Amino acid sequence: MTGRAEANNAAQPGATLSQTERQLYALLADLLIPNAEGMPAASEVDVPTRWIDEALRFRPDLAAPLKRALGLARGQQPADVLAWINGNDPEAFEALGTLTAGAYFLDPRTRTLVGYPGQVAVPIRDDIDTYLEMLASVAERGEIYRKTPN
Repeated sequence: MTGRAEANNAAQPGATLSQTERQLYALLADLLIPNAEGMPAASEVDVPTRWIDEALRFRPDLAAPLKRALGLARGQQPADVLAWINGNDPEAFEALGTLTAGAYFLDPRTRTLVGYPGQVAVPIRDDIDTYLEMLASVAERGEIYRKTPN
């Protein structure tokens, strides 16, 4: 696999993807998350065009290994690239998988299909109206702790 040196010189974390990188990413993302069993492929829910940007905003530390993977994909067959990265650059493969899965579940259509509403605030108890009432139950319980090991 050629292009390793060029891929290592990719833009720093937090950088946006170029149009070429997005096209390469779409091919790799659709191999990782294909259209199957009633679920859309990654590119069908805007992962390469919209949600990858959000995922990178949340995880800028994964931008460099993602860009390294995309650099390796230039001019190569996507399936061959995935296999090579999986066997030879686990950091890039993990970044690609983590960002793709995270971006996929940022899309509301995907969350609806799997029945996941996203993060929802769940009150501790319905009968507690104020912060002081919540603290009162803790105070009534008394001290509960483990001693710190020496």
